[in-house]
Amino acid sequence: MKLTKLASFAALLSLSAPSIAGPWIESDDPLLRASIEMLFNQGVIKQPINSYPLMWQGIARDLNNIDRDKLSVQSQFALQHVKHALANAKHSTSSGIRANYNSDANLQQSFGSRDQQKSGVNSYGSITGNRVSAKVSVNYADEALDDKYTNYQGSYLAVLIADWSISAEQISHWWGPSNDNALLLSNNAAPMKGVRVNRANTQYDGPSFFSFIGNWQLTGIYAKQKPTLTNNDEGDYWAMRFASTPLPGLEIAFSTSGSDFLTSSYIDTTTLEADNKKQQLTSLDAKYSTQIAGQPLGFYAEIMGRNDSGFAPSDPFYTVGIESFFGDQKQLLKTYLEYTNTQQECVSAMDCTYGNDTLTNISAGYIHKDRLMGSSTPYNSKSAVIGAQYHTMNGYAGFAKLRWLSGESLITAPAQEIGSFKRVQLELGYQQALFSGLWQVTGSVFKDELNNDSDTNTAVKTSWEYRF
Repeated sequence: MKLTKLASFAALLSLSAPSIAGPWIESDDPLLRASIEMLFNQGVIKQPINSYPLMWQGIARDLNNIDRDKLSVQSQFALQHVKHALANAKHSTSSGIRANYNSDANLQQSFGSRDQQKSGVNSYGSITGNRVSAKVSVNYADEALDDKYTNYQGSYLAVLIADWSISAEQISHWWGPSNDNALLLSNNAAPMKGVRVNRANTQYDGPSFFSFIGNWQLTGIYAKQKPTLTNNDEGDYWAMRFASTPLPGLEIAFSTSGSDFLTSSYIDTTTLEADNKKQQLTSLDAKYSTQIAGQPLGFYAEIMGRNDSGFAPSDPFYTVGIESFFGDQKQLLKTYLEYTNTQQECVSAMDCTYGNDTLTNISAGYIHKDRLMGSSTPYNSKSAVIGAQYHTMNGYAGFAKLRWLSGESLITAPAQEIGSFKRVQLELGYQQALFSGLWQVTGSVFKDELNNDSDTNTAVKTSWEYRF
């Protein structure tokens, strides 16, 4: 199939019945996510939208039932954008190639494509039937953070059974409404190999006395976790998420996870010997989308901590944010302000890690291949970001982020104390159609202060993708 050029993006695309070829929206396109959020704010989309990969089926149903006469001018671009993506997802076959370069792969990873290598080439091909979808990705990486020269990240085999999707996969996830820092599960670490069960049809269908739940989504993951690159230790990881929209504009979710390496040590009072017990992490997140004086606004929060005392997390970390949208028929601008706090009162470095806190294995815990599976900022730190994403009808787009990060006895993975640390970072990005493909470039300038020393650095990353 020949690539549909971004310059033809303005054409309205017809929408058929919700029989979807591409089963979900992956966690690599913040611009598409912004359009989906705008339509959720306007009441067009009524399904939970904060669990990525995000299933197409419920969104397609909502788009099919839209009353265009009641649609605001602000939503026109967002509607066309999502319908364009939906039409592409219906193609029975697709393939592509993407070349990328990243001068500093260690910089913070937000919602979007993972480029955690100095350079690489990603190739993929996918086929989809009525009940089966498959994608094979073969990726070559130079100086990758996970030390893999060749990998198959992005591959999956999914089967649709009734209202459920079951997939064997190695793909990234993003759970929660945050733009920069999902605390429980994000794309910060390399994707694990695993199996996922996902509710494909999020429409509520059941007894009327349970209808207050609204449309709901349930996801379960079982995967293999390899905490560090220095040894071959591998164990089981699991996670579950339930999300629902009980009221218009409101999405709430409960998530939990655990692993063989998520343990804590304690003293057995009978034997007076040290022992380990497995732990779970719990996350609660919510987002409320509304309009104030005709201006679309969204307010969101996530808290995450150990599951020591039931439903609510103990000693939680938290992220809070606010976002707003400006749009018309030809463009969409999303702005947001987000703050994350992962600080705790630490008796020792071990108390500020979520993981095995024995002296012999402090780095093993909630990490995969030396990177945290949740927060993209180190534990025991504070961060804030002001961001904006702009997208036009002819395919030109850009974004800007101003980020601040601070920590005392900052702990990274693998754990290490590096003293008082501060970073201020400006990040600018741009994309456009180029040679029948999509070209993206991002530049960053950041100033780091460590104890009494300071240093200013720059970084650039770029990619070009061609689909056929």
